[in-house]
Amino acid sequence: MILVPVLYIISLLLRQTPFIPVWTHAWIQLFFSVIACLIYYGLEIQSVVQGILVTGVAVLTSNLFYNTFNGLNESKIKRNPNSENKDKKEE
Repeated sequence: MILVPVLYIISLLLRQTPFIPVWTHAWIQLFFSVIACLIYYGLEIQSVVQGILVTGVAVLTSNLFYNTFNGLNESKIKRNPNSENKDKKEE
């Protein structure tokens, strides 16, 4: 379970890196997680499975937070349509 926050922080760092494509973020996290589990648990299939499960939880949590906060910001913008008209009038 300690890997979940570590992978979340890695995902935040990867989002700030412009030259790494977004589609590779989950693969990088998966690779890091499986290697970390193999080091911790040893060379067992359970280590690989644990790494995959931990990565799934971290990616899901990261996406939930990201989409929830972006969705809340979009709903605030949609609820106040007059703010867009004011901005256009000022131009």
